[in-house]
Formats: sequence, structure tokens, C-alpha cells
Amino acid sequence: MERLTNSVVKRLPGDVQIPGDRPQTSGVLHIGAGAFHRAHQAVYTDDTDWGITVVAPRSRGVIDALAEQDGLFSVATLGPEGASMRVVGSIVDTIHAFTERERFIETVAADSTHVVTLTITEKAYGAIIGMVGQLARGIALRAERGGPPLTVLCCDNLPDNGKFTKAAVERTLTAVTAVNPEFPERGPALLAKRERTLAWMAENVTFPSSMVDRIVPASTKATYERALGELGVTDLAAVEAEPFTQWVIEDDFAGPRPPWDATYTHDVAGWERLKLRTLNGVHSTLAYLGALADVETISETLALPGTEAFARWLISEQIAPSFTPPDGQDTVAYGEDVLERFRNPGIRHRCLQIAMDGSQKLPQRLFATIGDLAEAHVDLDLIALPLAAWTRFCAGKSDNGNDLPLDDPLKDVIRQSLAAAGTNPAARVDAILGLHQIVPESVADNHQLRRAAAKWLRELDRHGVATTLEHL
Repeated sequence: MERLTNSVVKRLPGDVQIPGDRPQTSGVLHIGAGAFHRAHQAVYTDDTDWGITVVAPRSRGVIDALAEQDGLFSVATLGPEGASMRVVGSIVDTIHAFTERERFIETVAADSTHVVTLTITEKAYGAIIGMVGQLARGIALRAERGGPPLTVLCCDNLPDNGKFTKAAVERTLTAVTAVNPEFPERGPALLAKRERTLAWMAENVTFPSSMVDRIVPASTKATYERALGELGVTDLAAVEAEPFTQWVIEDDFAGPRPPWDATYTHDVAGWERLKLRTLNGVHSTLAYLGALADVETISETLALPGTEAFARWLISEQIAPSFTPPDGQDTVAYGEDVLERFRNPGIRHRCLQIAMDGSQKLPQRLFATIGDLAEAHVDLDLIALPLAAWTRFCAGKSDNGNDLPLDDPLKDVIRQSLAAAGTNPAARVDAILGLHQIVPESVADNHQLRRAAAKWLRELDRHGVATTLEHL
């Protein structure tokens, strides 16, 4: 079957949106070739005259498909009324970081690279090796050459993600007391290089924060079949997404800024909290409840009796009082829009996909909310239910006794703690709250939260998710 390439674009069906004149060079280097980037930042960039070089950390599947398709791929926008197709042409080059390490580092250092964007997931920022380490090496090389200013723009779901990314890069550069495989120098030479790089960074590199939003399920066989049916050619890099899309960016660029149709502001923090707590927090909650109830998708979970009322109550009574939203925004109204998006039957966002990496996601999606509510002396009864659901999910069995995968970097620690706690609900909650690399001490020591979570866990153990939600 013929592939999606430059040679076939003009022959695609007339209702398919196609790119105009494609850029020949890239000013943006994006790290992380996943579906979200392709349905979000790549689409925003497609509406400009800038191009992207996309870096895949390890897996070759997506970038090999993109290379064979001249960087082209399709986005199916799925709404309640049906689908629309768009071919995106903003990706002009690809790099496989694992086998093209030096080329990746050289591209970070290149004068033609003005912005580095990242979607590498929360767990990738914690090590001094890997993507952040290679980014730091590229910045060090750029500093050594006296290159032009650089903007590093994190697009992962993390609070203050700009400061977080800057801290991760600086941590890599200052990790000189141990052998740092990202830097060949040792001893005084490495110390001197570190100081030169940090000084250059302070003057020439900015790390603005951003908030990104679009629901993008993982691509499946049905995604590729839809692309084939709509395009008439094979697209092995196809993605699907909801109609809604948003990008809020801190306006702190060190050099040229792509003309993205985004919201630029000097205070992203309020937008981050609004999205992380109201959308992502409820998303994770529904994912754990749905997985326990043996329901496949978020929209199907929301259709369980009592679930939507619970989600609405959670937003208005627990999430909204925990923070001040950005000017002009109302958290409850935003939450209603979120629930409408979750109900979209065209988006089959699997509960198990969203449930991944809970130890990395819940500190900002759940425990930050709990901490602020506790400080304000707000009752914690309802928000203890998501904690109980995650605790039960981590044990690995659904309400019907089916196995649930725990795809989490702290899987072994979590499972060992739960196994040692036995079957008592209070002991199991204490086991989870005792994981201080996940749960802040102030949250872990909250006695009302512990009692409420143990109560909900007892209800989930006895009656299951469906009955518990129906009788709230």
C-alpha cells in the first residue's frame, strides 16, 4: 500500500487539510516523539513557517515512520459529530538519540536551533543521564562555542515546569562528585566547564513554563485503519485527538519566538494549577475507578451511575477551594467543560493508559490539592476517595478479580509496602502515605485524610466501585 509522502499530498481527498509550503530547516528541536507532541506542538508549529527536528529517546517506530513519510503524518480530530483529518508537515527531520547521540548534542548546540521543547513525561527528569543529560551536554557545547541564546520550553504536566526543567539541567551540570557519563571530563576540568556553562546559561538560556492541553489517546490499529480509510494511503505515524486544544506559555524567550497561536502570559502558575488539579486530577481519579470497575475508557467510566455527580462534587467542593484560578477563569465552569470533553464518545482514552506512573503524577494532581485544602482547614472526606482508589489499584486486582498492571517506576516499592501491610484498609492506606518519595509529609501525617481514605477503601473492598459511586 502506498505511504503518505510529499508525492501524494496533492492527491489526497479534498476534505483533508494539507500543509502549505513546508519549511526546509528547523528552528525548533523537540525531545519526545510521542502522540501528544504530534497532535499538539507539531500542529501549532504547522501553522507557522518554522520547522521541527524531533528526537526519539529510544524507540525507533515513530521516527522511522516519519522518515519514510517525509516527516508527514495525519491528525484525526474526533468530536461527537464525527472526524476531520489534517496532514501535518512541520516535522522536517528526525534524530534517534540512542544511536545518534552526538548528532542530538550537536543539534542542541547548533546556531539554527532557537527553541528546545520537551515532552518526555514526568519520570524522565530525575536522572543525570538520558534526555536531560544529553540536553545539558548540548547546552555546555553551545556555551563553549559562544552560541546564540536558547529557550528550553518544557511541555510536560508538571507544576512550574520551567523551573523544574532548569533545576534538572543544573543538577546534571553540577553532578561532579560522582562519575557523570554525560561529560567525559573529570576533576578540575569538569568543575571549570560546569562553572563556565552555568555562567553562560544565566545570561543566555531561559526556561519558561507552559501549560499544554489536548486529550490524545495512544494510537491503535483502529487509528491507522481510520487514516487509511480517510486518506487512501498508509500513515504509520497517525494520531487521534479531541477538538479542544490549548497552550499557555510564559513569555520569556531568550531569542526568536515561533509565532504559535498560543496564550502568552507572565504567570503560568494559575493555568497550571487549574489544569493539573481540575483536568488531570479528575482524569487520574476516573482512570483508577474505571480500571477497578473493569471499564476500558474514561467516557465509559463517566457513564457509570453516580460517577458524573461524584466528579462534579469533587471539582466544586474539593478542587475549586484549593487554589485561585487565573483572572477571568472559574474553576467550576472549567470543570463542567472538562467533563463534557471526557464524555466525548469519539475519544477512547483508556483508563490503563492514564493510570500509568501514578507515583510521578499524583504529587501534583492529587496530593498538592490535599495539602492546600488541609492548610485551609477544609474537610478532606471526598478527596480521600481518589487516594483509596489508587491504593486499591496498586494492589493489582479489579473488582471482578482481573489482573491490573502497575506500570510505574516505583512499582516494586509500592507493591512491597502494600504486601507488608496485609489486608487491613487502614494499614494499606498508611503504607501508601508512608511512601515519602511520593507523598509530602504534611499530607501523610493528616489524621483526617487517613481515616477518610481507610473508610473509602473499606467500601471499595466490600462493594466495588460501581456500587460505591452509585450510593454516594
